[in-house]
Amino acid sequence: MEDPSGWNLIESDPSVFEQLLVDVGVEGLQVDELYSLDEETFDQLKPVKAFIFLFRWVGKEQDGYKAGIEVDPQDCGIFFANQVVNNACGTMAALNAVMNIPEVDSEYQGESIKIGPELQRMKEFSMGMDSVNLGHLISSNPLIREIHNSFSRSTPFTFDPSSNPDADPSDAYHFVTYAPFNGLVYELDGLREKPLMHAAALDDWTIPARQIVQHRINTYPEGQIHFSLLAISDSRKPLLKRHLKDPTLSTSEKEDLSWRLKSEEHKTIQATQDNALRRNNLIPAVLGLLKALGESGVVDTLRESSRKDRKVKKMRSGDE
Repeated sequence: MEDPSGWNLIESDPSVFEQLLVDVGVEGLQVDELYSLDEETFDQLKPVKAFIFLFRWVGKEQDGYKAGIEVDPQDCGIFFANQVVNNACGTMAALNAVMNIPEVDSEYQGESIKIGPELQRMKEFSMGMDSVNLGHLISSNPLIREIHNSFSRSTPFTFDPSSNPDADPSDAYHFVTYAPFNGLVYELDGLREKPLMHAAALDDWTIPARQIVQHRINTYPEGQIHFSLLAISDSRKPLLKRHLKDPTLSTSEKEDLSWRLKSEEHKTIQATQDNALRRNNLIPAVLGLLKALGESGVVDTLRESSRKDRKVKKMRSGDE
């Protein structure tokens, strides 16, 4: 769906966010959707680097969620960009996450974490820049905008949001990031002026972060299900492949690792197929096919055949 801002809506799908990061140049991370906040779920993903939380936006004046302490991002050194254009909140949340994840050099193939040359240049250029100007810097980056828009849904129409000022605000959704930084848990919401500092990260920063997310969910009416929680963590396939080479593994351990690796490979194949469909605009082909059918007379033939079938069924019904 095209937008006057130049940024289109994208889905809150983990495969979209993971491929978006890969295309921007990020290495060594993967994105998973979480369906539970329990410990068992997180044990399978550790170490988790950041959360991206999607929720229904109700406006600050109606938002019952109040937590955290506002801090100046330049004072604490955290990377924080404001959202300054419509529809960019997903990519902004992803960048606010990965730009605060420490890079890691690993001797093992595929296990290093890198933000890539494009984001590295942006990080160096933006040193000392306030969050609003940083938001403008990201929003005006043609590569990031092009990658973001490549995941938007195809549509034969262009909608002007100003043509429907009375649209239901409950249809609006927003992404925020939760991430550890220098021993503290932060909430990075591009629509807020500053980051929110929540709690000490301690040994497992996800424990207070999960409590914060649950608290936010609890501010909505019971039964509200319009939430999505994505976890950014280390890429698991390289690690699983390396562990499978361990000669001291028992048969059961090898079977477990092999099953987990196959599961990850299946997810990658499915994600590749889904993203290929998202990025290929099939609408012109469909419209072309319909036009060709109309010009060939096939549509008229089918319409006439359908009319005759209805007539026969009506006559038979009358006979009964």
